[in-house]
Order: sequence, then structure tokens, then C-alpha cells
Amino acid sequence: MKTTTLYRPVNDKELALIEELHFEGFPPRMPEQPIFLSCHK
Repeated sequence: MKTTTLYRPVNDKELALIEELHFEGFPPRMPEQPIFLSCHK
């Protein structure tokens, strides 16, 4: 199986939730998080 690593910025609260999932996935998106992140400078 091929693995693809994806990155997205997370805060301390979300990082703790990711750790609870044993770093195997992201928790559901928090209400204050945008669906799309801007890619331009």
C-alpha cells in the first residue's frame, strides 16, 4: 500500500485529539476551521 503524507496546521487542542487517535487520522473539523486554506502569499 502506498502512503501519502498530508499536512495541515493544527493548534494544541487539535494536536491532543490527533494524539488520542494514535496519530492515525484527524478528528472532525472544528467549527472555527475553514474548509479551504489559502495557498497564496
